[in-house]
Amino acid sequence: MKIAVLMACYNRRNKTVECLEHLAITAKRAGVEYKLFLFDDGSTDNTAEAVLSLVSDAVIIRGDGSYFWNRSMNRAFDAALQVDFPAYLLLNDDTMLQPDAISLLLTARDSVAPDEAIVVGAISDPETGTTTYGGARYVSPRFRPFLCTVVHPGPTPLDVDVMNGNVVLVPDGIARRLGNFDPVFEHGMGDTDYSMRARKLGIRILLTAGYVGVCSRNSLKGTHRDRALPLQQRLRQIFSRKGLPWRSWLTMCWRHGGVLWPVHFMWGYAKVILGRA
Repeated sequence: MKIAVLMACYNRRNKTVECLEHLAITAKRAGVEYKLFLFDDGSTDNTAEAVLSLVSDAVIIRGDGSYFWNRSMNRAFDAALQVDFPAYLLLNDDTMLQPDAISLLLTARDSVAPDEAIVVGAISDPETGTTTYGGARYVSPRFRPFLCTVVHPGPTPLDVDVMNGNVVLVPDGIARRLGNFDPVFEHGMGDTDYSMRARKLGIRILLTAGYVGVCSRNSLKGTHRDRALPLQQRLRQIFSRKGLPWRSWLTMCWRHGGVLWPVHFMWGYAKVILGRA
């Protein structure tokens, strides 16, 4: 079969190329062909040209630097949905796939009925081997809907509630039913919202049995969670696109926070002021 691979990139040419080299290896091992849909959000380091030299039939969509991750993925996903593919593979360009990655994703997909589950790949740290990204489960969905615990992969695929968008396989039937990532989210939160919307529709999310790739956890340094920064700077960061921009956070809380959504919305910012985040 031939799947669509969806990626976003911005000014990290070498890493993007390395990611694609790993993708080619795992696709060949799994006997899968793919069509690459890449949204380049205004890279100035010739990333798109390097990608085309490696994947000559890639569909390159170019932005102006204002799309960031979620809106870039939305555009790539939208382009792929115009074509019929049996599945869509969301892939972050900082995630290096293992040779058996696609086989693990397909095995999890085939463990249930067709179009019953989204499959998220478990990702580990390249140095420590600990889980960095993948799936998580709610702790108290009624009272604390945004508090989750990371799920580590086991010998068989595991059900999870929330996913990271590093490596995700979405069957076509689910993609048509659930739709695209919502562009209301400016940078992050789009993958969280996508998984929460899926669970509300009764769509399962399965974590792969084993790690499919490696990716280091994003550093908290310089973000609103960096307690070494002065409060004023942390507040500036939390309202930035890579923090909790208020329109995105308001939508997330209103959509998934239940009757206490105003409390969750305010607490997201209060934690910084009180030094709790």
